[in-house]
Amino acid sequence: MHAIESIGPVLGIVAFVGLAILAFLLFQQARDIRRLREWAGRAPERATEAAEAAQAAAEASRNGEGAGEGTAGADEPSGGRIRRTWGRLTSSVRNGYAAVDRRLPVDARYILVVLFVAVVTVAVVTKGFGLVGGEGGGGGDHDSRGKKKLPKVAVINGTSVQGLAATVEDKVVKGAGYEPGAVGNAATSVNATVVEYAGGLRPEAQALARAVKPKLGSTPVQPMTSDVSDVAGKAKLALLLGLDDAGFGGGG
Repeated sequence: MHAIESIGPVLGIVAFVGLAILAFLLFQQARDIRRLREWAGRAPERATEAAEAAQAAAEASRNGEGAGEGTAGADEPSGGRIRRTWGRLTSSVRNGYAAVDRRLPVDARYILVVLFVAVVTVAVVTKGFGLVGGEGGGGGDHDSRGKKKLPKVAVINGTSVQGLAATVEDKVVKGAGYEPGAVGNAATSVNATVVEYAGGLRPEAQALARAVKPKLGSTPVQPMTSDVSDVAGKAKLALLLGLDDAGFGGGG
């Protein structure tokens, strides 16, 4: 399962990049076909006629503007001047883009697509799949400072010492940085302290056992029993106190 979780994100990124490259090649093929069609359908005579028509239109436009500026320039509404200026600006942008597009071996739009794909890929790698940054690849909750939030731990008293669970919760569980969970009493006495876990949280239970070792000594871990689960409530980890720790904190 761990191998699948570690390889899955990498395969997802490879597939994403592969699809992006395939889309790029398809777009480039369409561009080449378009250019080939334009070249095949353009005869020399038609190109000459088009150039002459464009030149005549430009001269007529210049003449018309020169004749109209002296009579209607002063009376032209501001909206008309704004539209004319905007038209010239957009025409200049289109002409500039067309000039750049003709010089590039690849359509400029595809370059923008590649840049967008690169940005998305970086975002996916660094955040979406959690391969860069963070603490490990297992996810989990984090507090406002970005530090991984430890699981909630229930403390259950398996001895006859009154208040032992509350004392251990305050001095051991909270001191180790864990979120305190339910505090209660076991149905029967327990000989030795043990860390119990539910939901496949054995690694987290082992980490808890290491965290409490300086104060409670070596503590084994085991799956959570139904009796402990009833007292633990929503907590997936439980510290079941046994008679070997009955004297902790001056109790017993």
